[in-house]
Amino acid sequence: MKRLSLANTPTPIEPIQFIEADLPVNLYIKRDDMTGLGLSGNKVRKLEYILWQALKDQVTDVITCGAIQSNHARATAMACARLGLDCHLFLAGQEAPEKEGNLFFEVLAGAEVRMVSGQDYDQARETMMADWARDIEASGDKKVLVIPEGGSNPLGSFGYVRAFEEILAQEEEMGLHFQKIALAAGSFGTYAGLVYGNAKFNAGRDLLAYNISGQAQDKLDNRLLPILEGMGQLDEAQVLVDPQSIKIRDGYQGLGYAKSRIEELEFIRDFASQTGIILDPVYTGKAMYGLVTDLLKNPDQPHQDVLFIHTGGAFGWTQAQRNMLLL
Repeated sequence: MKRLSLANTPTPIEPIQFIEADLPVNLYIKRDDMTGLGLSGNKVRKLEYILWQALKDQVTDVITCGAIQSNHARATAMACARLGLDCHLFLAGQEAPEKEGNLFFEVLAGAEVRMVSGQDYDQARETMMADWARDIEASGDKKVLVIPEGGSNPLGSFGYVRAFEEILAQEEEMGLHFQKIALAAGSFGTYAGLVYGNAKFNAGRDLLAYNISGQAQDKLDNRLLPILEGMGQLDEAQVLVDPQSIKIRDGYQGLGYAKSRIEELEFIRDFASQTGIILDPVYTGKAMYGLVTDLLKNPDQPHQDVLFIHTGGAFGWTQAQRNMLLL
């Protein structure tokens, strides 16, 4: 699979030591929040593959979608600005009186933004993006690529097959063995890449996805399995994914996507004050909160090395969430 070189990789793996929590495992964190390109986190690894193909196909314009504070939408806007592509974004939500967080940086990068209702986004975003693409192409000498939510398609997910191979190399260098690898999962493209890489390299790792919105069974049936099937069609190797390697952890969605409970925000604050690492309230904060909670509930488990993948998202903090912490 060919790709662009947009990310600063390999990203480091660092040990995590809480001052106030005696964890029964050695916890490490892979700093994919440090991939670069405007703090684009995990999204840039997917875009390296998707946008290589776009340039090869002489695409001029890119349309993608997400929530109003979508990390993927911001990453796409930044990548398009770097590559000279016009970026158009469908975002779910109401037009805010002040542009903040990811939305501000999308506009700063020159993206055209259309706000749609949550209902239209859920029920008709593919149709609406296709209509927009036709309008753009009809307006002149244009060719449009539509990228799905989160950049989560089979081609983009190969970014995390490569990341999985990167982790295996870092393990060997560091003398570690991560039996369990955990991360936040929303559109499930990142997790699909790790699952596929786990099978491709016959690594036998426990891969734990902390689902941050919706229900696990829906994500499995309508997100993860179709992406894995598509990856198998793109890859010349005959890779068989063991269903037992798929582990989706429900129960830490809280109030729902991008909605925060005070205990989650307080955990993120404590994590930052004890480690110097910033989590976000939408993805990594909920997932790390879930992982640490689960580890502390099972203090007698065999001692092992556990890796958490920090997928980025620092710009996802809104004023409302900051106000909840009185910051």
